[in-house]
Amino acid sequence: MASTPRKVPPRFVVRSVIGIRNALIRTAEQISPPQVTLFDHMSGLIKCMVVAQVARLKIADLLVTGPKTAGELARETGTNEDALWRTLRGAASIGIFRLRDDDRFENNRLSEGLRTEVFASMRDLAEYFGTKSNLDAWADAPETLRTGKNGFERVHGRSVWDYFTDHPHEGETFARAMTNLTEFDASAIATGYPFGELSTICDVAGGRGTLLANVLAVHASVKGILFDAQYVLGHAPAYLKGRGVEDRVTRVAGNFFAREIPNGADAYVLKDILHDWDDERCLVILRNVRAAMEPGKRLLIIELLVERKSTELPGPLVDLHMMTVCCEGRQRSPDDFKNLLEKAGFRFGRVVPLSMPTSIVEAFAV
Repeated sequence: MASTPRKVPPRFVVRSVIGIRNALIRTAEQISPPQVTLFDHMSGLIKCMVVAQVARLKIADLLVTGPKTAGELARETGTNEDALWRTLRGAASIGIFRLRDDDRFENNRLSEGLRTEVFASMRDLAEYFGTKSNLDAWADAPETLRTGKNGFERVHGRSVWDYFTDHPHEGETFARAMTNLTEFDASAIATGYPFGELSTICDVAGGRGTLLANVLAVHASVKGILFDAQYVLGHAPAYLKGRGVEDRVTRVAGNFFAREIPNGADAYVLKDILHDWDDERCLVILRNVRAAMEPGKRLLIIELLVERKSTELPGPLVDLHMMTVCCEGRQRSPDDFKNLLEKAGFRFGRVVPLSMPTSIVEAFAV
């Protein structure tokens, strides 16, 4: 049975909530001693690792049945009771889990987001951020600043994508994390653009089809093409069937760095793809997509846009992660995309803002 698309709050509501949150944080920072604020920022690694470890151990899943002591959780996870107690206390100190008067821990609003089966779970993303491979790349930040080259490839001797191929557990964790992030904003995308004007949409490097399934669920007349590597597409049939759209999706295996992208679609979608790569490799991808398109057909780039002087979170911090871990990737502004698109054979159309922080950059093949 097809699932019902989630209702998306209006854009002004989402943006207002995010704006109020950021304003409150900055107000607190302005009235606190600078040493307090700076220490809070410097402790970011500690917070990251605390969240990563409770995510890795699936503590939120273990607390679904009710509150438990650190001793009970230590026995279930094979960890040291004292170390786990201190880690969970640390998590509770930043608002994740609640430490009760009876020394038991229980889930709260934030820890619910770390449960494995909840909508848009953050568990896999938290675990990914805490992996040694990711931390090692960040630990080489001085050299990244000196050279402008990503730390991951320098430290590990291969790109993050090749590393994931050789370390499938980390690769699968990352893939699940990206799927969950897409689930978070897929409904906003599906309802925020007139996909119903199109007959066929090709989602380039679309994973198991999370975004495509959401679009097809909202727009019953549209068909889809899911393009990705063969090993990725193997995870798609069950998901697409569960969403009730399997019979409307054609799966095509290939590599977007080769001219293997299928032709014949009315629109081609690149969601969170180009930010992984430098301009040179982005142009290769864009030109390969353009080669599959007829003049006048649409290209939709879906990403978090970041203007050059923007200090609005989370854009600048996401941009730093792209610089450090991906292949000289970056978050781009509309002008950055306009420049790339024109070089690749497209006419820049418009930016469609969504209720979520992401936006759609629309372009047309010329």
